[in-house]
Amino acid sequence: MPRAATPQTTTSGAAQRSAVAVASAIGEQVFAVLSGRARAESVRESLTATVLGNLMGLRLHGARHPDYRLRSVHACPIGDSAVEACVVVGAHRIRALALRIERHAERWVCTRLVPVERRPT
Repeated sequence: MPRAATPQTTTSGAAQRSAVAVASAIGEQVFAVLSGRARAESVRESLTATVLGNLMGLRLHGARHPDYRLRSVHACPIGDSAVEACVVVGAHRIRALALRIERHAERWVCTRLVPVERRPT
């Protein structure tokens, strides 16, 4: 009996690059606010009001250190109108932020921002 083909759920290279580009752009803006290099108001158009409020209350220990930087961005397109991403930031202590970014009209907006907590070892 022939085996049924398993469905492949692959993302095209172009879609993956676009997802990473969108996540990088918004991730850089969020990181600039967290590191004190930009004011929260400067990213208002890229965040929902809820995410902006959460961002203003979020603190990353050591984020103002000059060596603290955005280290990597991992993103996955969810259809044509959403991207889910993880932004890795840090210097000596590495932290991650999970983001959901959705297309609203002609622009991309971060609709969810969650710091990823370290699990106890």
